[in-house]
Order: sequence, then C-alpha cells, then structure tokens
Amino acid sequence: MNEQNAAYLRALRCPVCGAPMQEDVNCGAGVLYCLGAKKHTYDRARSGYVHLSPRHSGGGDAKEAVRARTAFLSAGYYRVAAEGLCELVRRYLPRGLIVDAGCGEGYYTGALAACGEGAYELLGFDLSRDAVDAASRAARRTGVPAHYAVASLFELPLADESVDAIVNIFAPCAEGEFCRVLKPGGLLLLVGAGEKHLLGLKRALYENTYDNAERADLPADMTLCEQVTLRDEIEVEGRVQIAHLFSMTPYYWRTSPEDKRKLDTLERLKTEIEFDFKVYRKQ
Repeated sequence: MNEQNAAYLRALRCPVCGAPMQEDVNCGAGVLYCLGAKKHTYDRARSGYVHLSPRHSGGGDAKEAVRARTAFLSAGYYRVAAEGLCELVRRYLPRGLIVDAGCGEGYYTGALAACGEGAYELLGFDLSRDAVDAASRAARRTGVPAHYAVASLFELPLADESVDAIVNIFAPCAEGEFCRVLKPGGLLLLVGAGEKHLLGLKRALYENTYDNAERADLPADMTLCEQVTLRDEIEVEGRVQIAHLFSMTPYYWRTSPEDKRKLDTLERLKTEIEFDFKVYRKQ
C-alpha cells in the first residue's frame, strides 16, 4: 500500500462483514481482501475497478448509454458544470478524500482530480458495471488519480465518518447513508437540473413545455451553506450528439415514439442548460 492509496484503503470496508480492507499488491493487478475472520476477497478488473456490491449483480446505465454519455460530455457541452463544481469544492475543501456518489463514466470525478492538483483523493461509486469500467479505463489512459468501485450509493462500502466530502451529481440523494460516512463537518455537494435546464430540447420534442420542479430528495438534517445556479446556452451539433443528449435525460423513457422522431431530422439544437448547486455541511 503506497501513501497515495492510504486514505482510500483506510476508508473502505468489506461489503459482506464490514471489516477493514487491505490490498495484496503482489497479486497481478491487485486483490482487495478484508481483515475479517473469513478474509473476503475482491479481484480487480483489468481496467482497475473492483466490485463491492455483492447484493446487486447488475443495474445502472447499460453500455450503450455509457458510451453516449461519454461522447456527449467529452465534447465539452457541460463544461460549465464541471468548472462550477471544481470552484465550489476548492472553496470549501483545501484537501481530503472525496467520494463521487453515482459517478457514472467518471467525467466529473476526473475534473475534480485535475483541478485539485493532487490535493484530493477521489473515489467513485456507481451501480453500473459498464460505467465504472469506462471510468477506470479513462483514468488509466489519462493518468487521473481516481479509484472506482461498483456499489450502490445507498450501501456505500465505507467506514463511518471516513470521508471529507461527497459530490452527488444528477443522482439520487441518499442523505442517511451520506451522513453516516461523512466526517463531522463534512460536505455534501448536490448538483441537479435547474428550472430551465434543457428547455430547448423540450421545445423540440413537445408542444407544451414546462419548467423543471425542485427535486424532492433534498437533505432535511444537514445545514445548507450555499446555493449557486449556473446558466448557459449550448448548440449541439449533429443528429448523433443530439441523440446522445436525449438518451441522458429522463425524457428518453417518457417520450412517445412519435415525439422521439422529431429529433431525427435535427442537425443542430440550441438549448438552455441550467445547473443548481447546493452545498450542505454535516453537523
């Protein structure tokens, strides 16, 4: 175990028995095992991630959805959200262990690693094995110092009060679990859709549009420190990227086939984007 991995390994707990975890660096790509009586072991995948959700054999985004998100986000359309996230994290946390709960393909995890310049250790969890695999491959390819594991954000394989901050970006907010693993005074940074987010996309799909409602799962027992809303307008070019954006939204599952076909002839789509940031502190 090297110094760079110290905080990451100290925080991890066996998802079966809750014992602390250790890494056997002599076993190829590395094996994690717990220090409990039964020494439960967890092999790393070739890309580097480890599966720490034995009660969930699958879930989350499928491979095609992961590829679509990766292609869209890599094109920089949501750069303003990544920059806003980094600014807030730097302001509130000089250094420490950050968990990306619901990390997906690792776009925002990678942004935090880059902006932290070594000040942060990043640990991303997602229930989608395909998403975590993509995040791990990207981290290895680009040298991003982040660790990834398959796990539910409602059952994080982490010790009590072991994490300095959690970022939760377009993912459900599991307040009870987040409070369990956050240190006293630890931070939770929620990012979600603002009122006008993707209004242009909705105009292209529907005759009648509506503003997005406030999310219903905001923390009830944490202190709200700051709220920030970032707005921008983007022009998505090409039917493929427009389809990628659409597939990332909840509208993909709620829209009729007839309305979906309206996007087939679009070569450009202008739309508002709006991100709500909320910073909470555990007391």
